[in-house]
Amino acid sequence: MSWRALVIGVAASLFIAGAGHVNDRILNLESFTSGHLIPVIVLGSLFLTVVVLNPLLRRLRPDWPLRPAELALIVALTMAACSIPGRGLMEQFTQNLVMPFHWNQVTPGWKEHGLLGYVPIQAFVARTDANHDAVVTRYITGSQQGGLADAVPLLERPRRLWEQVPWEAWWPALATWLPMIFLSALSMCALAVIVHRQWSDHEHLSYPIAECSAALFERQPGEILPSVMGLRLFWVGFAPILLIRLNNGLQCWFPDVLVPVTLSWPMTAIGTAWPAIYKTTWGSLALQLSLFPLVVALAFFLSSEISLTMGISQLLYLLLAIPLVTRGVNLYTDYGVGGFEGDLRAGAYVALTFTMLYSGRQYYRQVLARALAFWRRVEARADVAAVWACRACLVSMAALVVLVTRLGVAWPWAAATVVLMLLGMVMTSRIAAETGLFYISPRWQPFGVLLGMLGGYTLGPVGVVVTALVCTNLCIDQSQALMPYLVNGLKIGEKAGLTPGRLARTTFLLYVAGVVVAVAVTLMASYHFGCTSYQWSRQRIPIMPFQAVEPEVLQMRLTGTLADGEGLPWFHKLSGIHSRPNFWPAAGLGFGLVAAFSALRLRVPWWPLHPVLFLLWATWPMAMTSYSFLAGWFIKGVVMRVGGPRLVVRLKPLMVGVIAAEIMGALVFTLVGGVYFFATGKPPISYVYFPR
Repeated sequence: MSWRALVIGVAASLFIAGAGHVNDRILNLESFTSGHLIPVIVLGSLFLTVVVLNPLLRRLRPDWPLRPAELALIVALTMAACSIPGRGLMEQFTQNLVMPFHWNQVTPGWKEHGLLGYVPIQAFVARTDANHDAVVTRYITGSQQGGLADAVPLLERPRRLWEQVPWEAWWPALATWLPMIFLSALSMCALAVIVHRQWSDHEHLSYPIAECSAALFERQPGEILPSVMGLRLFWVGFAPILLIRLNNGLQCWFPDVLVPVTLSWPMTAIGTAWPAIYKTTWGSLALQLSLFPLVVALAFFLSSEISLTMGISQLLYLLLAIPLVTRGVNLYTDYGVGGFEGDLRAGAYVALTFTMLYSGRQYYRQVLARALAFWRRVEARADVAAVWACRACLVSMAALVVLVTRLGVAWPWAAATVVLMLLGMVMTSRIAAETGLFYISPRWQPFGVLLGMLGGYTLGPVGVVVTALVCTNLCIDQSQALMPYLVNGLKIGEKAGLTPGRLARTTFLLYVAGVVVAVAVTLMASYHFGCTSYQWSRQRIPIMPFQAVEPEVLQMRLTGTLADGEGLPWFHKLSGIHSRPNFWPAAGLGFGLVAAFSALRLRVPWWPLHPVLFLLWATWPMAMTSYSFLAGWFIKGVVMRVGGPRLVVRLKPLMVGVIAAEIMGALVFTLVGGVYFFATGKPPISYVYFPR
């Protein structure tokens, strides 16, 4: 690691972490995390660096351009930083700690049932009747509208912003949650190192996101431009897609002047003939043929098995769902509490985890055995980084369980919450590494699984609320958490010769610093401008724990079991387990389907489908992108028939050009929107170029 690259990576990462939430949700500009696991702000800047900045630096001095290893380090660090400002953390973190007091005032049922009383005092800001306006009201409304007074000197403004925050009310809550955030990040970094060698070297996963990102900076010695950009096919793919994106984006600004290039075609006639399709989750999207060139190009880097599976996922789901809904089966799934589809996917996640562990059983067993043998020196030929990562993971998970238990959750349920949370992170990372899907929505939460499996009486009102708070703060959107970004970052670093263990340690330390900066900046901005009006983080997520516990409290009160549910030890309540209707059939169906498809995939050479199907179907990202994956599968199949594997390899630069054009088109309108806002003070017109 060069000091130059490290300084640039640290500075850029802290900027993304600190300014991201303010940009996204207070100024309401194009999100820093736009593109999700293909962050436009990172890869767009990389493209400009290799095409514009590096040639300029070479003119000044031959050794000044950033080398591939330096670019890989910067990209890996900044990609990991993108997990901080969005739904990975800051989009809802501070709101979760203060907004429940506001919703408690305007929701009579909460007061009547004393729902806030189930929250440990240290889990929320230290709010009292005397400081309510200073702590809660001013967080919502801000101290003043617009900027700081012109009379305040520029260098004085940060201190004034700092003083506007009632830090004495926030310290207890931050002291409760920040250690848990850091421990979960340490666990994710450790898990990323543990699985890296197995996924990359032993299973040879395709890592489409990392492969395409690395292609934008890999170059031969003596060359200034990346090797792929020296090929005509790259520019053949780049130019037309960029022109289409520029045209369609400008058409949003000037609808009377330009005509958009259509990339979406309705198929509503099918819905007229088959109305039951509208009763299924995202069924209406199956009637909209949308093509995203980015997804089509990524599918070209996948095996035919995976791209076909992704392409027909929604069609297969409709074949299962329509007979069920027509027979009265309720498939509704709440984002947090869950339901039939969420329970099915949770069972599928667990089953594919077992399949993954079985496939790598020798490697994982070896790493675990050496990690537990503290008295033995790790052999030089062993994966030393994975062994130490395993030790760090075990310690951090145990500490995380202890902290959750201290909030009032029985230790078995605290351990189950932590394990399910990290299981979701690992499998989301696996999906990204194996399929290239950059926008993933598991749509199940650990607390919802525990509630569905145990019931509110056994879990207890405090257990329901606290496990829900843990999930909403640490893992509400697993695909934007640290681990999926880092898994791709480690692969990018590996291609440039960076050591995975060292890169993961650097990423973790930078993540800790980024979170501290992000929390401070977000609180200062919120108490000055007022918090975001975005309904997801202002209301939906902060009220989720209480929406989950309220019906359980009512049920226990009606049956006279509330006192026992609140006071009895966990082992005395095991006899009162009451699972949600259809929980076990749904979870069992998901588990069984993955197990069956995994067995067929291992035993039947011609089997065409991958079990990842059941982790992704009936989710918004898959419904949006399935036809694009199918188009990519079809194109690659035609190329294979015409020219064989050699032609597929020759055409990969064409697809890299398409991906680069999509990223640059998105970056152009991100920059245009920012310039327009700061010049006029008005929000820019939004142009949706990626599924989101």
